[in-house]
Amino acid sequence: MHQFEWGEAAIVGLESGALKLGTTIATHAARFWLRRRRVGFERGASLAALAQAELKGPLQQRKLENLVERIGQQVAEQLAPVLAQRFGGLPDNEAEAAIRAVVDVLEDVDLSDEALLAADADAEVLAKRIRAQCPRRAALLSEKAEQLHELALDQACRHLVQVIRYLPSFQPTALAEVLSRLTAQSEQLELLLSRIPTTTLYAPLGVDRDEAFQAEYLGKLAATLDRLELLGLPGDEQPTLALTVAYLSLSVSGTADGARIRRGGRVQPENWFDPLAKPVSEDAEGVPVESAIGAESRVLLRGDAGSGKTTLLNWLAVRAARGELGGELADWNDCVPFVVRLRTFAEGDLPNPEDFVSQCTPMIAEVMPEGWVHRLLKAGRAMLLIDGVDEVPATRRRLVKSWLRQLLLTFPETRIVVTARTAAADSRWLADEDFSAVTLEPLNPTNILDFVARWHRAAELSGAEVADDERRLRAQLERPHLRQLAASPLLCAMLCALNLSHRSELPRNRMDLYAKALAMLLHLRDAERGIPGLLGDTEKRVLLRDLAWRLTLANKVEFSTADALGHIARKLPGMPNVVIEPKPIFDHLLERSGVLREPVPGRVDFVHRTFLEYLAADEAIQQHHVDTLIAHAHLDTWWETVVMACGHATAKQASELLTGIMDRSENEPAKARHLRLLAAACLETVRDVAPEVSARVDTMVERKLVPPRGLSETASLASIGHRVLRYLPKSLDELSEAKAVATVRAAALTGTVDALPLLAGYARDPRSTVQMELGRAWHYFDPERFAEDVLANSPLNNGRLTITSRRLVPYAVLLPSLTSLTVRLDSHETIGDLACFTGVPALAELHVWVDPSRSHDLQVLGEHHSLTHLRIIGLDSTGDLSPIADLPDLGHVSLLGYMDDGLAGVGLLKKVRSVDLLSVLNDSGPTNALRVFGRATFMNLSGFTMESVAPIVRVAGLKGLAFFNNVLLDYDLSSLAALDLDILLIDGHMKYSGLSELEPKVEILRH
Repeated sequence: MHQFEWGEAAIVGLESGALKLGTTIATHAARFWLRRRRVGFERGASLAALAQAELKGPLQQRKLENLVERIGQQVAEQLAPVLAQRFGGLPDNEAEAAIRAVVDVLEDVDLSDEALLAADADAEVLAKRIRAQCPRRAALLSEKAEQLHELALDQACRHLVQVIRYLPSFQPTALAEVLSRLTAQSEQLELLLSRIPTTTLYAPLGVDRDEAFQAEYLGKLAATLDRLELLGLPGDEQPTLALTVAYLSLSVSGTADGARIRRGGRVQPENWFDPLAKPVSEDAEGVPVESAIGAESRVLLRGDAGSGKTTLLNWLAVRAARGELGGELADWNDCVPFVVRLRTFAEGDLPNPEDFVSQCTPMIAEVMPEGWVHRLLKAGRAMLLIDGVDEVPATRRRLVKSWLRQLLLTFPETRIVVTARTAAADSRWLADEDFSAVTLEPLNPTNILDFVARWHRAAELSGAEVADDERRLRAQLERPHLRQLAASPLLCAMLCALNLSHRSELPRNRMDLYAKALAMLLHLRDAERGIPGLLGDTEKRVLLRDLAWRLTLANKVEFSTADALGHIARKLPGMPNVVIEPKPIFDHLLERSGVLREPVPGRVDFVHRTFLEYLAADEAIQQHHVDTLIAHAHLDTWWETVVMACGHATAKQASELLTGIMDRSENEPAKARHLRLLAAACLETVRDVAPEVSARVDTMVERKLVPPRGLSETASLASIGHRVLRYLPKSLDELSEAKAVATVRAAALTGTVDALPLLAGYARDPRSTVQMELGRAWHYFDPERFAEDVLANSPLNNGRLTITSRRLVPYAVLLPSLTSLTVRLDSHETIGDLACFTGVPALAELHVWVDPSRSHDLQVLGEHHSLTHLRIIGLDSTGDLSPIADLPDLGHVSLLGYMDDGLAGVGLLKKVRSVDLLSVLNDSGPTNALRVFGRATFMNLSGFTMESVAPIVRVAGLKGLAFFNNVLLDYDLSSLAALDLDILLIDGHMKYSGLSELEPKVEILRH
């Protein structure tokens, strides 16, 4: 017998077995039911005897037989697919033996009425009792048949309990009436049986509790994570602030040297014949992080310390839990989010799926249905938010990558976002697993002011009077050094808190900022409020420094509560002026310091890793651990600690530390670039150092690091900070094109006003690649000032400029060299009113998404007589498209989502040569468009209904034609032979006829 015939026979045998089992279940249920009415009957009385005693006439007895038969068939219909799914390949005789053994067990077993007929009867308990009474019934079966026997027995018990629950309690009414009612209501039993849990590999106990647990989990998760702590306020002064209310959307850029933001990995259909279409693999900049993540299913999110990575993951989890994600993330609402903090797994095994729930909702983890997370992962309905690759030791990151690989091999449909500091994972780190890498950008000036406003609105919830403080901070942020600090969300929050607390001059650098923030948290706020402290500020710092250093040495970011308390106890004997027991001190540090916290019961960490690194660096210098710092300088987890140690150090210590790092860079080639960058970065914080050491660092940077050789080196060079500007050349004249472009990028990435004079000099370089890079740099700066100081003196790209952000559009008027402007806005910048382009000079190309729910007035485009390319997506509600006839130089038109009747009154547009018509909103297809654009040589058609290609043939000059996606026509393309086509692109998933009449003259490509 062939294998497939054997499989079919086995399935038929299983269906037969399911019918036998269903009949047995129905018969037993009816027997127990009737015996409950006639308690005097023997337990072993047959169904026939019970029926004869109660039902005198043959018609009524026949009704009972029909009911039992119907119930048996309904049970069998539910059982058969469950059994066949896992045992369809089992030989017929083995399947029959397994089912027969279950039938025999049910015939022989002696069960109490209480166990079977109780209102809260438990099928699992029933199955255990049956196995206890008949322990050896499956012993002679094969291994596979025994598995079938166990599954069939479990399912039989569940169906038996459900059927008995369905049969009503007896009332003082005739049994004949009950039978009539049951016969008429058999659909109710079918519905009940369909809800019986199906036992599978991923659902060993069924799925009947999944829905209830999911609702409970999502509610608890959202409540836990929808809280934003205002850094700078102690725990007991924190307002109850919803993260989802205060959340500020950040921007990301794709990486220049690895995985990029992708949208399908190819030119989109509307771009097939557009020679100026931007390839989707091109680096993206200034893209809202939500859009970048929503466009992918696997994202590596990179960012510096305090850039907002963890906050973003929490926001994603809360919004997904409530089904409130929108835009490109809307599809993620169907996913259940799981947040995994890798710092919890700095040692030991990484979590298995069943451990995910306990990460954020430990109190309900034990009631999770068995296999629930696995089922979600298998179905592609899980969203994994993995936080903090940088928070595990470098030696364990290979293990993290392997864990992710195995996870995604097993559950490939899982949506996943992984975060890491930029130094811990380059853009290629997860490229082999098909991750796209994006990097969080610093806050731009507009973001900073928005952040400040949101922070102060939140602070009002704690009862603070903030109006004057906010105005004062906004004024101080005009100073370049403060705006540079505020580009980090973490440091911006610190500035807000210090401004609110001190009402005085703010720090000029981040070392002073951290120092003042710690002073405020450890002492000043309590002192201002008259709250007595158990320890002085100095003693608190000693203990916190010790804890931070111990964590750093152990490559950890958190302690168990017991370990932290033990470290404090061991430190106190060396502090003779402290006579308090360790436990009250520990509790005080948790409750009042604002630096330590207990994120989950039993675990202690620092409120932000930056404070951990600052205090660990201080301890290293206080204890003269310079050699230890040098020995660990090659590890990215020690980068910030080493940089801040230079800020704490004396001149002698700083000189020793920098010398040791540079010596290692010369002796260890594999680690040289990292060590050189670190030495240069240390100059940001160092206060005093030997002149010869400073000169050696300068020489090293100028000879080994700048100018960058290509874009791949600019991201790492940016780790030096704004001080990289002092090393960059004043002119690009002597540089190759690759070095010149990379130098512009390196200066732009600092994002500081100090870079503007340098970029203004670079703007005089006429090379097109340099000018294009300057255009991309625009969004890093205040748009008006960048236009005035940099681009106003630039020749641009022979007068041409491309703008990809709406906020830059108003400042195009400041560019005297502009002769041709291209505006390309993505879907995340949907335009509500095209009037925003009024007065924009030299507009040659316009590519925008407009609000499809509104009618748009295209008349406002009439002033742009030089417009050659027009792509508008979202004209679904716009009835009049005739104004495009007033654009005399229009050569390319792309309309996605438009009403063809809107072109009814428009005559032939003779200059339009390239046309995209996508998602036409009428039944007859693009009839008017094909007439209006009848001189086109290239057409791309997608998403509409046509009866034939005849209207297309009337566009006699076509050289290129594309059908894509869901074009509905008769698929006979033979009439296209009348055209003088050179190329035809067709959907590779569709079947067309008539192609033989086009070849070989026409090149036919399938996409």
